Amino acid sequence: MKNLNELTLPKDLALPVQNFITNAVCSVELMLVFYTAVVNSKLKILTLVVDKQNYDAFVCELKPQVDALNALEKYDTLITINYHKVSSNDSHFHFSYLQLHLQPCFVIYSNHLKRWNSLFQNFYCTDKQKAILHFRNCSKEVENKVNEAISIFVAPLVKQQLYEAAHLALLEVFAYYYDLLKNMLLPNSLHHNYNEQEFTLFIDAYYPEFSKIVYKISKMKESLFIDQSQYILGETPKSIFDKTMKSALEILTHAFKQSNIFYTKRIDAQLSDLSNEKTLLKKLVAFLNNAYKIDAIYLLSAEKINDSTSNNTYKFNLLLIAPTLRIQQHDALVQKVSNHFKGKVEVFCLIHTLEWLQKNENNYQLFFNKFILLHNVLYLKNNLVINKRLVETTNSKHLQEKYWTERLAYISPWFTAFQKQDLVYQSGHILLLKNMLQQLILGLLYQKLQYIPAIYSCRYLMQLFQALLPEIYNKCMDSIEVQTILHLLSTPIDFLPKTDKISRDIDQLSCTKTLGLCQNLFNEIQITNN
Repeated sequence: MKNLNELTLPKDLALPVQNFITNAVCSVELMLVFYTAVVNSKLKILTLVVDKQNYDAFVCELKPQVDALNALEKYDTLITINYHKVSSNDSHFHFSYLQLHLQPCFVIYSNHLKRWNSLFQNFYCTDKQKAILHFRNCSKEVENKVNEAISIFVAPLVKQQLYEAAHLALLEVFAYYYDLLKNMLLPNSLHHNYNEQEFTLFIDAYYPEFSKIVYKISKMKESLFIDQSQYILGETPKSIFDKTMKSALEILTHAFKQSNIFYTKRIDAQLSDLSNEKTLLKKLVAFLNNAYKIDAIYLLSAEKINDSTSNNTYKFNLLLIAPTLRIQQHDALVQKVSNHFKGKVEVFCLIHTLEWLQKNENNYQLFFNKFILLHNVLYLKNNLVINKRLVETTNSKHLQEKYWTERLAYISPWFTAFQKQDLVYQSGHILLLKNMLQQLILGLLYQKLQYIPAIYSCRYLMQLFQALLPEIYNKCMDSIEVQTILHLLSTPIDFLPKTDKISRDIDQLSCTKTLGLCQNLFNEIQITNN
């Protein structure tokens, strides 16, 4: 669960959608925001949960913004505004939608640390078999309703030989299946926005598992009952209708079976992810303890990376407190972990000593209070106590302003060096760009988190920036080629006299991109300061 009032924006959300969520969190009393990236689909779902008492007011304020954003058409992002009451069992969420889309790991904002528990823990099933059985029973109930509707509304018309009317009544039973799908894939607050035609287009665009089924249903619903028995030997109006009924029931049987397969696969994957992540973390801690002498390990963040082959890789950002391990060993450690777990686990590490913790408690107040906490501990050496109480943050703002002023003393003259019109970049400019990027990332890290690493290489700083400040990283790195920049900044400096006369060509475009990145970072810091 995310910390109180902390918004964690996913990397793959379009910037206008990110801005909408940020503004909504600031302007409206949202209780929870869930983000669900639908598997095997380009669809992303943002589920906003508000208090029912103020639901109408929130809809009046947010709905025009959602409509203007048009996020589904532009960015394949569905935004919904909903409520859920525990006491009266009054909710916009069918249990199947809640189970698939409202897991605690999907929360990107919560206005209270235990908000999810208070609203959903009694409705969410953590037992995989019970969750699957619950949906199968629900699906069976819908099948029974179909059979009951046929016996009550269709069969009497057949007995009266009113085959055209029976045909129309038969087509209506498909509505039960559409309701099953809508309950599973959409909150109730959106059901009225999707008639069968619109829902069919939605399914066709985002759920390939059901697209063929809803297409067959649509084609059947377009057909009329035409009595051609007089033209076909051996046919009667009833036999023609019976064929139609058989086709309809075959489609529905396959449809219910497919919905059960779909739900089972999603539950199987989602409920096993958490246990799989915990298992990998335990194995990772054991591996690191066997390989290195370690005092403590903290989990800063975790991410599951899906690829096209469905081979999931877990990336863990860690803080290692170790007496002899040094940050210069970071890349070797990362490679060891990758080799040991056969590419299933990636790590990025902050590496420090106990002495560093004791020395920097006052300088890095925000960092300590955000990350060095009991619930982030993966391993703690026997009898070791770290940051038992929160650090006072009374002078943190002063320290941040002071540190940024010190960075500006370096950065300002360097920026001046790039103001020349029609500038042609030379080797010395690359060194200035490298120094400027280092100081800007350090300034941003200290401004946002009050943290400075023990190494200042551009490659490590860029990874650190991405790990600790992912939202700002994605904002500033938009359309900027990171590897191209890092390759440029790794250009070696010549100290010895050259024996050849060949001069090294400077990639002017890469220099321009790097300067653009520096300007983005500088602007981000200035915006926060102002």
